[in-house]
Amino acid sequence: MILTMLAAFVSTPQHLTIELPAGATRSRRLTGRSLMAAGWRLSWDGSAAGPGNDVARFTLRARPADGVGTVDEIVQIGVGGPGSARDCLTHGLNGGDAKRLPDRTINGRRWAAWANSDAGMSQQITATDLRTVWRRRCYAVARISYAVKATDTPPGLPPQAQAAAAMDRALASLRLR
Repeated sequence: MILTMLAAFVSTPQHLTIELPAGATRSRRLTGRSLMAAGWRLSWDGSAAGPGNDVARFTLRARPADGVGTVDEIVQIGVGGPGSARDCLTHGLNGGDAKRLPDRTINGRRWAAWANSDAGMSQQITATDLRTVWRRRCYAVARISYAVKATDTPPGLPPQAQAAAAMDRALASLRLR
C-alpha cells in the first residue's frame, strides 16, 4: 500500500498550506489525549497553551512495527494570539525528557525544534515540536507518533513506516505565505 498525497489544505486566515496524504483524517480542534495536552501548542511542563487558534490536526492510523495495537501518525498546527511571539520558541517545551534539537528549515522558514516523549499504561507519545515566529505570532507545529497498545489492530491499516513517511512528506510541504 502506497500512501499518495492529495490536494493542499489551505488556512487563509493563518496564511499556510500543507499537502495531505490520502486517507488522513482532519480535525480543526486540537483536543487532548492521555499524555497529550490540548491546545494550539503542545505543552510538556504542565503549563497552559495560552491564547491562540487551533488550525488543524491530520492523522493517519497505522499498524505498529511490532504489530500490537495501533499508532496514529499526526501533524498538528496551531497559531498563537497577540503576544505569543514573546516565549514562542520555549513555552511548555522544557519538561520531562525534553531535548533541544538543531533548528530545521521547512520551505525557507527556520523552525526551533524540540524532541519530547512520554509513556504510561498502554500508551506512548513521541513528538517533534517545531516553533517559529511569523507575522508577530507564534506558529506551533507538532509531528507526533501516538501509540495505543491495549487494543486490537484493525485489518487493512498501512504499516507504521509508510504512514510516518507520508506524514513527514506532508510536514515538508508546509508553507507559510
